[in-house]
Amino acid sequence: MKNLLLLLFLTFSINFVFADSPLTSTDFYKAYMDIPMVQEASISKGKITTEMMDYIDNDTNPLEIKLAIINAIGWEHKGMMVSKMYFMFVMNKKKYKTEFGGDFMAFKWYASRDELICFSYMKAMDNYFDVTDAFEIAAEAVRKYPDSFAVTMIYNLIKAQGLTAYDEHCYASKLFQTLKNNSNLKMDMKKESMSYIFEYLQDIGKDCK
Repeated sequence: MKNLLLLLFLTFSINFVFADSPLTSTDFYKAYMDIPMVQEASISKGKITTEMMDYIDNDTNPLEIKLAIINAIGWEHKGMMVSKMYFMFVMNKKKYKTEFGGDFMAFKWYASRDELICFSYMKAMDNYFDVTDAFEIAAEAVRKYPDSFAVTMIYNLIKAQGLTAYDEHCYASKLFQTLKNNSNLKMDMKKESMSYIFEYLQDIGKDCK
């Protein structure tokens, strides 16, 4: 039943200001400010550079730093679609093709785990009023790598965004409590980032039974 409700509300756009939310209040990049690229992203005023995209799409770079860069870029993009720029960058570089559907379907089928979760996170940050497509892409990343804490965390963050939009704060908070207690996940993020990741979701659930 809960999955059905989630599917229903994720298909609708949110028509009110939602700046205080899981996506906009989880600033875990602060645990990675020793990384020059993260420092650069934190003062980019919502813009993504070619250097950042090249770093994010480099398979040898750690996923946690890629996500920290996206987190540092933030959500105030002033009309710039960061996810669209990244999508075009990847498609031009990787030349993903399929006989069924267009470029988006080819990306969904052939993109790496990192590309999928980074794109979904960018897309959610581009438009945190409607995270339907971002949630779908994030689910593909989890399917490809279900054991990653970082991947599952972003997936749950996007899911929590949809939940809190419809006042399901307790459900959203429980999602992250479950994540925090999941010992089966590979911890592929800095220990120092945990407080930034869980603080907001724990706070909104403090009055839940």
